Amino acid sequence: MLRMKLERLRRGWSLTQLCVRTGIEPASLSKIERGIWPCGPGWRKRIAQALEVPEEALFEEVPDHEAPIGYRPSSSPR
Repeated sequence: MLRMKLERLRRGWSLTQLCVRTGIEPASLSKIERGIWPCGPGWRKRIAQALEVPEEALFEEVPDHEAPIGYRPSSSPR
């Protein structure tokens, strides 16, 4: 899982809530979180500001066990 998704989950935010804070469509955010859509510098900055994390940390891989209780990882591969 990417740190971007972990930070969103830790805050209890849906993709729609992150969309409101960034101005990026939920479908695009979902693809970025899954690593199947490139994220340009402008979007990286907006996401990092919304999540209050450094831009360079957004795309670090983190273990699923760091996710909040109740999170179920997707069974589909990236």
